[in-house]
Amino acid sequence: MKKLLRKGKDLALSVRRGASAVKSGEGYLDVLIKILITVIIGAALLALMRVAIPELFNDIIDKIKSVFTI
Repeated sequence: MKKLLRKGKDLALSVRRGASAVKSGEGYLDVLIKILITVIIGAALLALMRVAIPELFNDIIDKIKSVFTI
């Protein structure tokens, strides 16, 4: 009988711990929103870099050419 009561208490305690873990954990929607925000910001930065970097390299090359030409 004592074993049965102990198993019942252990089961109830594990259910409580599981329920509290679900309440304190992140949901799937939160993670999905974070991933979407990261992807959107990354895509915007990539688009900006595709525009800015070629212009930057062209400016650097033009400055180097102007320094070495007489």
